[in-house]
Amino acid sequence: MIMAEYEFFRREYKFQGKHARMVSEMWTVNDYEHTYFKRLLDLYILAAVIGIRIERKAKPDRSPFEARTIFGEQMSHAKEELDFIMQMMILLEPEKEENHEKQIERAFRGVETKEEFEKYNEMFEQYVLGGVEELYERLVVHKPDVDTEYQDDKTANLMELLERFSPKNM
Repeated sequence: MIMAEYEFFRREYKFQGKHARMVSEMWTVNDYEHTYFKRLLDLYILAAVIGIRIERKAKPDRSPFEARTIFGEQMSHAKEELDFIMQMMILLEPEKEENHEKQIERAFRGVETKEEFEKYNEMFEQYVLGGVEELYERLVVHKPDVDTEYQDDKTANLMELLERFSPKNM
């Protein structure tokens, strides 16, 4: 196997601006009663998958809000899962003037230039941020139907999200 010079997910990641605010409303350290995710890393991973799945991207926002950070060590521990998600993103991203064999090769050999590394890093971040926006809209902003069978909005929104992304609805 070729060892790539550029490796993804080796450094910390910071949610900034409006995305940091959104993340803060969905995740709080050790507040299991009000939070939707046990770890900020879990939110990051799910947001990436959802962003890629529904093809929703968002640009980074630099408005003033306290950043939310996933430490480099946490990113490294989840590197295998994150690399897999990155490979799927590369495979699913339509490339102009490229055949499928080259796309498959790029996904599994790793990037070899700084330009490729920056391109896919930026694209992955845009999908993560798009996924954060989707999760925020569905979990925080959305108000469930009045006749829902669940006792609280948090549970109702989680169940609607699960139904939306269940295999039978895809």
